[in-house]
Amino acid sequence: MIAVLLLTHEDFGKAMLKSAELVLGTVEKAKTMGLHRGDDIGGFCSDVGAAINELNQGEGVLVFADLFGASPYNAAAIASSKISVPYKCITGLSFPMLLEALTMRSSCNLAELTKHCMEAGKNGIKELFEELSSTKA
Repeated sequence: MIAVLLLTHEDFGKAMLKSAELVLGTVEKAKTMGLHRGDDIGGFCSDVGAAINELNQGEGVLVFADLFGASPYNAAAIASSKISVPYKCITGLSFPMLLEALTMRSSCNLAELTKHCMEAGKNGIKELFEELSSTKA
């Protein structure tokens, strides 16, 4: 099973995982790490690398970062030079992406799962009234 790691500002990832458990039930091999105001970024980067190593069960780790170019994302990038565990990192974490990852991670390899999650993120963006009007046609 591919493990999942959520890297976010504050407790956003924790809330996302808790919400996913409301929908799916208990989730295994998933972890959240939040970067809080005043945290040492060097320590956070080291902890991210350790978490990726710890979560890996041989099939890799899918890392989600909340924002491209921000510190959680940068921590995942820095970790890449210090670990040999296979992992992918997707930015722009959304609930559809997370649900896709958690439900498909046993039936896909890491590359396939990454692609599925990115598509779920794109396809999950809808505007209410446009959707309502398209169902009337």
